[in-house]
Amino acid sequence: MSIDRIQLPSGETVTVLRNGANTGGAAFEIEALLPPGLSGPPAHRHRRGTEAFTVLDGELRVRLGRDRRVLGPGETVTVPPGTVHAFSNPTDRPTRIRMVETPAGPLEPQFRALAAAGRFPPLRRLARINIEYDYDYVQHGLPEVLQRPLWRLLAGRTPR
Repeated sequence: MSIDRIQLPSGETVTVLRNGANTGGAAFEIEALLPPGLSGPPAHRHRRGTEAFTVLDGELRVRLGRDRRVLGPGETVTVPPGTVHAFSNPTDRPTRIRMVETPAGPLEPQFRALAAAGRFPPLRRLARINIEYDYDYVQHGLPEVLQRPLWRLLAGRTPR
């Protein structure tokens, strides 16, 4: 069996442990190595999916709603659907985490699109993925009612 690794432009190395195809859509599970100083994704939420992050080595700074925490090895945080969250590795050492998305949603195709794009985020492809997954990804700070037409415009589709 070959190891499925995704190298992201941010410096993260993602090893796919289980994907939606081999779990019947039940879960997407990865182990990720986060480089020192990683700012992580912007604050966002998922309409349907639950994410669980477990620190294996190092420290992970997590925003969960209004709460901010620093997790160490063996600690887990679960992000329910609809909860604003973000994470980062502000330390000078790599952090290794395990993340499980249930059910499997847009994370795997998002990671693959980012890895294939290189230096600049492929906004058109990411917009198409978000539309394909029924607008599961919602950027924090911008009303959702405005995001849907913006995603459609980015994807090259006529807003409804």
